[in-house]
Amino acid sequence: MKQRNSYLEFFNPIFIKMKKNTKYLYNKLTEPKVVKISIYISLLTFLPGLIFGLIIAIRFGGFEYSIWYNWISDLGSNRYTPAPFILDLTCIISSIFIIPLILNLSRLYSSHQNHELDNSKKEHYIVLFRRIFGYIGVVSLFVGVIGMFFVGVFSLDRSPFDLHYYFSTSAFGGFAVGALFTGLAIVLRKRIFPKTVGYFMVFGPSTAALLYIISPAPLTRQFLEWIMMFSSLAWYYVIVFITLQKLNSLLFFNPNFKW
Repeated sequence: MKQRNSYLEFFNPIFIKMKKNTKYLYNKLTEPKVVKISIYISLLTFLPGLIFGLIIAIRFGGFEYSIWYNWISDLGSNRYTPAPFILDLTCIISSIFIIPLILNLSRLYSSHQNHELDNSKKEHYIVLFRRIFGYIGVVSLFVGVIGMFFVGVFSLDRSPFDLHYYFSTSAFGGFAVGALFTGLAIVLRKRIFPKTVGYFMVFGPSTAALLYIISPAPLTRQFLEWIMMFSSLAWYYVIVFITLQKLNSLLFFNPNFKW
């Protein structure tokens, strides 16, 4: 018993310090200015970088590149483009600057946001499941971000142990699952984002992922991968637009936010 108390005395200060530092970092990364700058950088890197890389691959690539027959990852291979670094840098930079927005989403599920709810059993379960779905969504989106980052690090031309495949799968899977649960949280109760956005997040990416798995003729699996990506971009841009409009809202930035 004495030994157990000594362990607690040793680890408690460490845990408290880690929690304090984590909260400090969280608050810094979700400051309105940081979120706004990170959003603009992500908007200026991913889609423009992807389009630029696609144009170069089609115009100057060694093989004829087509979104019907080629994977997105082919844009990061010397076999298909003279500038594979464009996709690599696009994935790495964009994934880093998406993080503040994803962290900011978790504020929507804090206990503070539920102050207007009554104490009925129905409301209790709405709040409970909304928070559960919301946090599962945020964690899943982080899985997608990590996968996206390492897709850029381990391109097709430098992928030991087939790491590129595993990270690209985690990227698509993380964003699809994240969209599903975040959408469910939005549908359960309208706060900042309209329920129509939530319904699209629930059914759009999941339908695209299902089609990718089934791969019905005459659609190619490569083309369906592009559809999955664009379905993710669709809800992302809507979320970004609404976030930029609400950056000064107390619903997003409350100094008394509780963990």
